[in-house]
Amino acid sequence: MKPTLSIPVSRHMLKSAPYLLSIMLGMYFFSLPASTDTTDTNTSHALIKLLNSNQHPLLKQTDFSHQSNDLTKLYRFYAMQPIWLGKDRSEKNIHDALTILMNANTEGLNPVNYDAEQLHHYLQSVTIQSEIDSQTIAAYDLAVSISLLRFAHDLHSGRVDPRSFNYPQAFSTKSTLDTPALIKSSIDQNNVDALPQALAPKTKQYSLLKQALAFYRQQSEAKPHVNLEFHTSLHPGDRDPQLPEMRSRLLEMGQLSAEELQGIDTSDTLYDDISKAAVMRLQKQQGLNSDGFIGKQTLALLNQTAKEKIALIELAMERLRWLPKQPEGRQIIVNIPAFQLWAFNSAEDDNPLTMKVVVGKAKDNQTPVLWEEMKYLEFMPYWNIPRSIMDKEIVPKIQTNNDYLTSQDIELVDNNIADEEDDGEELDVVHHLKHGYVRARQRPGKKNPLGKVKFIFPNQADVYLHDTPGRGAFTRDRRDLSHGCVRVAEAEKLAEFVLENQSGWDKQSIQQAMIGPKTKRVSLKNTIPVLFFYTTAFAGQDNKLRFYPDIYGYDAQLQSALNKSANQPLLGKTTTTDG
Repeated sequence: MKPTLSIPVSRHMLKSAPYLLSIMLGMYFFSLPASTDTTDTNTSHALIKLLNSNQHPLLKQTDFSHQSNDLTKLYRFYAMQPIWLGKDRSEKNIHDALTILMNANTEGLNPVNYDAEQLHHYLQSVTIQSEIDSQTIAAYDLAVSISLLRFAHDLHSGRVDPRSFNYPQAFSTKSTLDTPALIKSSIDQNNVDALPQALAPKTKQYSLLKQALAFYRQQSEAKPHVNLEFHTSLHPGDRDPQLPEMRSRLLEMGQLSAEELQGIDTSDTLYDDISKAAVMRLQKQQGLNSDGFIGKQTLALLNQTAKEKIALIELAMERLRWLPKQPEGRQIIVNIPAFQLWAFNSAEDDNPLTMKVVVGKAKDNQTPVLWEEMKYLEFMPYWNIPRSIMDKEIVPKIQTNNDYLTSQDIELVDNNIADEEDDGEELDVVHHLKHGYVRARQRPGKKNPLGKVKFIFPNQADVYLHDTPGRGAFTRDRRDLSHGCVRVAEAEKLAEFVLENQSGWDKQSIQQAMIGPKTKRVSLKNTIPVLFFYTTAFAGQDNKLRFYPDIYGYDAQLQSALNKSANQPLLGKTTTTDG
């Protein structure tokens, strides 16, 4: 039964939680009566009864069956006695545990999901009671443990299962963390406050996002946001009454400096050269054409509120928790909505190879998220035309132009499937293609859409990285134009990176292979991990955070799932054994 609280805890008091909590804890531990064997036994029985029920009436999410195995293991470490409350328990440990939960928002999580405020109410309740019964001690102690385990899981593995979004199995196979053992170790060493650092992703990207989250939380409280509204594209030399506000926005975004503004009349409505340079810096940072013209995409960046940025950062932090353990050595990463590729020699590489890419079309041919190993590359590759492209695009052209295949250097390859209707008459190309008796492939050359090299990492979606003869797409701001594979802007440089440690290959031999008359396959002696990722908030090698358009609508899907998970967990049961 929930106790009646006679002293309310205000939000203002909670903001001073470390000080307030220390006083409350001191009162509690000082007022505890000497424990007896009977009290210990009664409390143990109350704990076991609660654990077996899988229901905790004091918590927002009463069902704790997802934490049941871990809770049992944790309390077995302490002979089924309270972990946080009791005469011989550390005041610092429970102080740190509750502070962690209250500050969950610093990790992009919501303290409400861990009953942080309510747990403070409960603790205050026990400090004002002269005698505390064993059932109350058991209930409060278990409530803290449940909330801390929920926080630990969410911080380490994420709040929702990535497989809910058709992510590959690799994103759900992160090595199982023995959370009860980790918590026990931190309790025994009196450093529960170090748990978040032990649980959070160990990547520079996560650290940068966490810093940015704190920055934008401060900005969101600074002043009200005013939307800029330019009815037509704004060009340097134009005048508009909103220019002073735009300069203020550029100052907040770090694109204009206070020194630069000193030479400009604060009320000047002219789109001047200094403001143009700042806009161009913003455009370049975000991967847009840096022309200084303020169109829809640049205006959207200028109008993005701190609150909106906070939401994107929190989604990005959630996705980072899903990642498989990252390698120590070389890696290739494609961030799909950023239309960008990075090739790293190591996690500490401050100067990775980076280039623009073209990804799959938003509506029909989305590039999948994946985690695979690059095993080989092919110079001057054939293009084995996928059945879907053949049926939708190639066959209609054959039907209207008998010479289409010849004109495009496309050849037919027998699939060794008997055609019972073939009576020896002239080959009906369309018939044989539609029924799979033959397949089509485009010979290497200038017309081949794969260009001069493709990079293969076998995967179920049958996508890969490749060169392209068409360069115009790389000048566009939005580059979701392919059938699903990823076109790279600088294929030769990527080949040099991939073959950097492979004997017999240097810049000259790569260039020769890219103009050779025949297809040449090169197997890699050391495979390279390839990550196709999707995040709309991402910090580049310059440590500056960028925000990208949600081209596939994945942010809205994830936010919806997170909203549901706050009330009904989408997670599987914990896998820790009882032993």
